[in-house]
This record gives sequence, C-alpha cells and structure tokens, in this order.
Amino acid sequence: MLRNVVSKVLWMGRATTTVLGSAIMLALVVGAASAAFGDDGDFFKVGRSNLADSVSKLTKSGAGPALDLRVDSGPPLAVNRQAKVDNLNADRLDGKDARAFMPAQTYVVDETVEMSSNTTGTVRVVFCDDGDVAISGGFSGLGPETEVTTSYRKMYIGSLTWWVGARKPVGPEDTWIAQAVCADFPPHRP
Repeated sequence: MLRNVVSKVLWMGRATTTVLGSAIMLALVVGAASAAFGDDGDFFKVGRSNLADSVSKLTKSGAGPALDLRVDSGPPLAVNRQAKVDNLNADRLDGKDARAFMPAQTYVVDETVEMSSNTTGTVRVVFCDDGDVAISGGFSGLGPETEVTTSYRKMYIGSLTWWVGARKPVGPEDTWIAQAVCADFPPHRP
C-alpha cells in the first residue's frame, strides 16, 4: 500500500510539474510574442497593407541606417499628404537652402522699343540690375503688323540678359515693350 501511495504522489508531482512547466512556457511565449506587436496589438506585415490607430515607431541603436528602402523602379517611398516633415524634405542641396537658388523676390524691367516707318526688324537686349539674373522675358503692346522673331535668355557682357527681336513691314510705325523678369540677388534696390 505504501508503494501505491508513493507511486500516486510521484505521478501527481510529475503531472504538476508538467502543467506548471507548460504554463510557464506559455507565459514566456505569449510575453515574447506580445513584444513584437505594435500598440494596436498586431504584427507589421511586409508586402501587405497595415492599419493602425496609433503611431508605429522604429528605434535603432548603433551605427548605420535604421531603414533601408530598395526598389527596382519607381519612388522608394510614397505619402498621401504634402505637409512638410522636419528633417526629411530635400530642403538643402550641396549645403545650400532652396532660397539660395531662386530668390523669393523678382522684378520686371521694361524697355521701350520704337520702330520707325523704314525699320523692318530690331533686337532689344534687356538688362537686369548688376548681380541679378534674367530668368524669363517677353514683350507687350505689339502693333497688329509686328511679329516677334526671338525671345530668349543669353549671356551678354558678363550678365544673363533677355533678348527680344521683332520684325514688321516697311511703312507702319510701332512702339512696343521688351521685358525681362529678373531674379533679385540681393534684394532689388530701385
């Protein structure tokens, strides 16, 4: 009888150890797995849409990038908003701010062109202020028989200028305006 009792106690000990060990292992597995869940409680699925109600974070320690995006073609990243993201947008090129390449302020220079009755063609060079750059140009106020033959930017006497050429038949006079749109480096002083 003693042997029977000892046998039952040992069997209960092994069963308790097995159940207790299983419970501990289950707790460890669930605890470790829950660490991989986001705040919403789901895994991040690569190659599938992921939906979350809270912010997902990627924290990395040590050298090297935290994220490496590689694609065969197309953009490596897409967003659905145009809001500026600090420290992400390409606001700098070769250490310069975007405003260093195109100033916010521009101005227009008008040059009056008078074509007499015996003039059939002319070209007018429009200069910006010293240090400024012609970025565009054109004309206004052409007579009905005058046509523009050229309108382009050209380096001339050390400055980027705007050239406008026109022609008309002999006879009618015409007075019109050749224009240059100038980028202001530094701010324009009238």
